[in-house]
Amino acid sequence: MAIDSVCMEILVEMVIKYEDDGLELEAGFYPEHKRSMAMILFHDTQTFHSEIKKAAVHIVPFEYGLYPPENINDNAERIDFVKKKAAQLLEGTRYLCGDLDPLGRTSNFAHSALKKTCLAVYYCTSSKSLRRFAEFQESVPVKALALVAAIIRSVLTTFKKHGVAKNETLSGDEVEDAYNNITHLVNQVWSDDYHGSKLDKMLREWAKAGMTGYSAREIVGSETDKWQVILD
Repeated sequence: MAIDSVCMEILVEMVIKYEDDGLELEAGFYPEHKRSMAMILFHDTQTFHSEIKKAAVHIVPFEYGLYPPENINDNAERIDFVKKKAAQLLEGTRYLCGDLDPLGRTSNFAHSALKKTCLAVYYCTSSKSLRRFAEFQESVPVKALALVAAIIRSVLTTFKKHGVAKNETLSGDEVEDAYNNITHLVNQVWSDDYHGSKLDKMLREWAKAGMTGYSAREIVGSETDKWQVILD
């Protein structure tokens, strides 16, 4: 289960970071409460996954053209058309790829649906935007990219099964499995001199687009509003 793998892994990373910052956990606190902390993290993760899916559901049909031709009038045929198109996109990694580059080579993880979902979720203008964090200001983190790709796969799978968008609950185990497989693919691309360099450049460009109009030095939160000096 996700709670015993991904959540525990994240929790361990957080504890290590906490200790690296020179802070100390109360003796015995982590062993006693790690399960309950992982549960809280799991529920927060599920909520975040749902937010990504909510954005992807609006983006996916347009970016992948999941609409039947106007000359198909029969509803069953229209649904069947969408099912088949979604199935084709899910073959291999077709749904992850953008257009061929000027040299005629594959553009891995460059599909516009990935870019638009990443920008909509991670670089939104709400207080939940992750562009406040340094990790997102220079480049879209590869783990963040892999998560969006995994959830888009889930959305496409729904179109493959039903031919239309359905309000289905995300399966944590399915998302985790897709995430792990996609992370492996990202690592393969990253280790290639040509494609790795191209992916790095692309993710930096996405982050630059997402950071447009935002200063990394901006202070977020109304709590600071009452602490002001007058510099007249």
